[in-house]
Amino acid sequence: MTEPTSDLLRFATVGSVDDGKSTLIGRLLVDTRQLFDDQLEAVATASAKRGVGDLDLSFVTDGLRAERDQGITIDVAYRYAATPTRKFVIADCPGHVQYTRNMATGASTADVALVVLDATKGLKEQTRRHLCIAALLGVRNVIVAANKMDVAKWDEAVYLAVVEQVNEVSARLGFTSSVVIPVSALAGDNVVDPGFMANWYQGPTVLQALEAAPAGSWASSSSGARLPIQWVLRQHGGGRTYAGMVNGGEFTVG
Repeated sequence: MTEPTSDLLRFATVGSVDDGKSTLIGRLLVDTRQLFDDQLEAVATASAKRGVGDLDLSFVTDGLRAERDQGITIDVAYRYAATPTRKFVIADCPGHVQYTRNMATGASTADVALVVLDATKGLKEQTRRHLCIAALLGVRNVIVAANKMDVAKWDEAVYLAVVEQVNEVSARLGFTSSVVIPVSALAGDNVVDPGFMANWYQGPTVLQALEAAPAGSWASSSSGARLPIQWVLRQHGGGRTYAGMVNGGEFTVG
C-alpha cells in the first residue's frame, strides 16, 4: 500500500439500496471506537424498537425517523472519524433511485468513492449509475467493498466475478485505481480487522485501503471550476437558473 498524500480524506459511500452501505459505515465507526456510550445505547434502543436482536449498525448513520422506520437512507449523513494515521470525512449516501440527487451532493466533495455492493448480485443498475455520477464529478479513485460474502459462503468465484465487473466499469469510466475487498459488514470481516474466512484473499481491509488512498484533488483549482448542480429553477420568462455549491476553482462574471 502506498502512503497517503494528505492526512484528511473525504469519501462517499455509493451503491444500490440494501447492499449494506450504512451497515458498513456503522461497523467501521464501532470497530474504530468512534462512538460514545450514549450513542451506542441510542442505537441499541432503536434496534430493539424494530425487533432487531443485535445492534442494527445502519442506525449509526440513519438518524431520521423515516430512515429508521423504512430501513433505508434518505438524506446524506456526514460522520467524522480518525485513526492514528488519518482523519476522515464520511458522506453516507442513499441508494434509492429517487434520492440520486442526494447521492450526487454527497459525492461532489469526495476524494474517493467507497462502493458497497452485494457480492451475490454484482453491480446493479443503480450502482453503475452511482459510479457514472462519481466519475462525472471528478472522483478518480474507487474502493469496492464486495459485501455479504458470508451469504456467499466466502466463495472465491463470487469475489472474482465482482472483480471482473469492477475492472470493466473502471476502465470504461477512467478511474485511476480500484481495489475490490471481500467483506461482511455484519460480522466485520475485512472492514477494520482482517477476516479469517477468506484465506485466499491477501489484500487490504477497507480501513487500510482508506488510510492509503490519495486525497485532496477535489478542491484543486488546477482541475477547473466545479459547481455541482442541485436545482434547476424555471423562470416565468422561459429561462433557467442553476443553483449549487461551489466546490472548487474560480468563477468570473462573463
